[in-house]
Amino acid sequence: MIWLAWRRHRLALLVVGCTLVALAVWMIVDCHSFEVARHTYGRSGCIGTLLFCNGVSHGWFSFQNQAGYLDVLLFLVPCVLGIVLGAPLVAGELQAHTNRLAWTQSISRSRWLVIKWLVVGLSVVALVALMQVVVQWWSGHVLVNFLETSSLPGTDRISPRLFGITGIVPLAYALFAFALAAALGAILRRTVWAVVGTIVGYTAAAILMVFNIRPYRLFSPVFVPQVTSPNGNSVAFLPQSVLSQPAWNLGFGFRLAPGVVSPYSANEIAQRCQDRNYNYASYLRCLASHHVEMGSFYQSASRYWPLQWSEAGIYLGAALVLFGLTVWAVRRWRA
Repeated sequence: MIWLAWRRHRLALLVVGCTLVALAVWMIVDCHSFEVARHTYGRSGCIGTLLFCNGVSHGWFSFQNQAGYLDVLLFLVPCVLGIVLGAPLVAGELQAHTNRLAWTQSISRSRWLVIKWLVVGLSVVALVALMQVVVQWWSGHVLVNFLETSSLPGTDRISPRLFGITGIVPLAYALFAFALAAALGAILRRTVWAVVGTIVGYTAAAILMVFNIRPYRLFSPVFVPQVTSPNGNSVAFLPQSVLSQPAWNLGFGFRLAPGVVSPYSANEIAQRCQDRNYNYASYLRCLASHHVEMGSFYQSASRYWPLQWSEAGIYLGAALVLFGLTVWAVRRWRA
């Protein structure tokens, strides 16, 4: 059965593998060109100013644009793998009626599905794991270095631009997308609808993770109170000790002072103070009277791996739940 499952999906796996190899070659060539330009013109010369004259920092195929193209493609890889390999895993068998041939043999439906799911799912994880070796090397040489020399934000791995394509989370993303596509194919019984559902579901999960769960739910962000001068004018939200270190700046916000319990959230209280007080000094007194602090939130770069493991665990747990849902749906099928 393992050999049959491999034979059934080997063409799709081969096409996906060749596509990932082409993407890896692009990253290798891009990194080589970047290193040649940097050593030829110098880090501060070519990258900083002369690239403008040599067409490297501008144009469709500039280093900056190529890094952006690859960055976007790497974010799409897990979802694409799930669509290509997961959506037809079960729905394709039902539409082609090949499931009837398998079920008339001595193998049960559950065993048939489990073997197919594991063969293709583990192949997806293996392909992404091999791809991550090149991605880690490329991101450390091209993406991070170019962002640093261009004085752009988000140069550390903790930033959203690098977090989702480095470390171990891409493996969990790929397995989740594959499990989601397979489950939707088993429930909806149509490959096209499974593809659409995977795109919508994966995108919704990614948005929820990046904007809510990862920055605020997995680990409480560090809060730095806003410093105000004696005349009431605000100073920097983040002190220089924080700005000089790699961190994911989550922006300005409000919180209740430690130990304070209120039926309203800090943001609700701040909005009410703003509505009632048009003078900045009165606004600050209103916040102080309700024990509301304002300042900036950030996630330290030291939390990169704890966040990686936590997020990967969430996606892995979701993939296992979707796998159980797929088994349940297949067992309810009529032959």
